[in-house]
Amino acid sequence: MKKTTLSILLAAMSIIATAQTAKELVAQAIEATGGKQNFYNLGNVNYDLEYRTPPGKGATTLIAHETYVFDGELSHATYTEHSLTGANGKVVEGYDGKAAWVTFDGKLSNDKQANGVARFLRKTNYYWFTMFFKLLDEGLNYEKLSDKKLNNKSYNRVKITFGDKVGDAQDTYVLYINKETKMIDQFLFTVVAFGLTEPNLMTFEYETINGIKIPSKRKYIQADWEGNIKGKAHTITNWTNIKFNTDVDTALFKN
Repeated sequence: MKKTTLSILLAAMSIIATAQTAKELVAQAIEATGGKQNFYNLGNVNYDLEYRTPPGKGATTLIAHETYVFDGELSHATYTEHSLTGANGKVVEGYDGKAAWVTFDGKLSNDKQANGVARFLRKTNYYWFTMFFKLLDEGLNYEKLSDKKLNNKSYNRVKITFGDKVGDAQDTYVLYINKETKMIDQFLFTVVAFGLTEPNLMTFEYETINGIKIPSKRKYIQADWEGNIKGKAHTITNWTNIKFNTDVDTALFKN
């Protein structure tokens, strides 16, 4: 009986130690990227977004000017191209911290689908930009996976999942953290809100702005959970003209 109890205790301690190690790796990555507090101290950001899926049936293009306020996770975009709506004319989306809205040529939409798309994009685009600094938020679970070597670089891998009711959808991420630089060089992710439970592989190039390393040139493609590419073409996302800590009137986010 004592031997069984000791075995269970050791196993539990091993699980806790592994989780702590995984979380520590994430914390180191956040510091290497510029530091969570340093990022949020900048207050807000605005930038130009270009998003393009591969050509063909159902191809999506989004061209927008995005504005976020970190306190309250407020999100706003003015689009010059928005293929998801199927609408002509000026499209504006906003999220005030509680509800999302969209206008077409200045007219507030009451279309359920359009409002759903607006909510998804406002929260998702904000999350993508701030993601590396949200990886220690409450409700996240961490698991250290086996190490991996890619292109002569050694990586720690950390799997992140979300607790129930954390966010609109509970996705899964696998971070590849460079052992030398402590930076996240790529990650696998799902998009459960769109029914995509198999992973995509996101790779990117960093640029440094106000002391923060921003993964501003991004592309992703279908992959498996070991990071092997399965897709034939990448979706690309570019963030340009990034400016932090500008004058932003929070009335912008209200409909």
